[in-house]
Amino acid sequence: MDPFRRSRGLVARLILVGLAPFALDGCVSVGLARSVRDGGDSNTGEMLVSVYRTTGDRDSAVPVSHPVLAELSRVESGSRSIVARSMASSWSLDGLPPGRYLLRTSKKIDGDGNVVPLKGPIEKEIDVHAGERVEAKVVLEKVPVFWIVLAAITVIFLVVLAIDAAGDIPLPPLPPLPEVAPLFVGVALEIPFGRVTGPGAVEPGVAGVFPAPGSVVAARRVAVSFFITIPLAESSVEDGAILAVGSLSGEIPGTVEWLEEERLLRFLPAQDFRPGETVTVTLDLGKIASAGGRSGSGRATSSFRVP
Repeated sequence: MDPFRRSRGLVARLILVGLAPFALDGCVSVGLARSVRDGGDSNTGEMLVSVYRTTGDRDSAVPVSHPVLAELSRVESGSRSIVARSMASSWSLDGLPPGRYLLRTSKKIDGDGNVVPLKGPIEKEIDVHAGERVEAKVVLEKVPVFWIVLAAITVIFLVVLAIDAAGDIPLPPLPPLPEVAPLFVGVALEIPFGRVTGPGAVEPGVAGVFPAPGSVVAARRVAVSFFITIPLAESSVEDGAILAVGSLSGEIPGTVEWLEEERLLRFLPAQDFRPGETVTVTLDLGKIASAGGRSGSGRATSSFRVP
């Protein structure tokens, strides 16, 4: 056989093997890894979730820095019941009864504190077994369909080229090409104030807050969101439930709103923060009540700096 043709065939195969993962990677947003739990109840399972912006961030183990709203539901007989909500980039939930669960997310909180939709809502069904730990790595920004299709066409073209160039040199089998996925896919969650509370809670609590305590905000006017553990009665939110104080501005005026679908109680400042000050925002849980009429107790506070 002509050595030149043989070399072309080898090069074509190398390119083929190198490009195939890119075609596959664009169609996968949630990767699962399963292992045996270390300790804990052997009759239940554990789930760990980490959320990344890109596949490169996932490979570098750098989760997203912004909150992403998500919920975990148990799937039984075709119906869904929510067992947890969160807004963190990394979280874990232990003591899950074996069964099928649905992880869903569609919104995030941006740098100004606004609740904005993701480029595409994410739903992933996950089976949890007794004595098992399930680790889900979620990527929010995936390769657009155009590039997936282009990569697939390139792979097919290279197969033909390799066969023509390699002659009688056998080619390795190709991995199957998946169906084209939606344009963008991904998922995420967060728990800075502790474990997410499920639907059995009887009084409202706080599972997370943005901006997080000790953080530095980029914008001069940021909406502050408290992630509430259970639904509130909107009429139960009393005046003065949230107090914002700047180290240079003093008390900061603003309005409070309840986003029922997102489970967020938000403070929207009516003025810009002053450069260099520390802003402390406090929620008095005794001034809010659940949909069942149960008031909260204690306070949740976050202090952040303005550059």
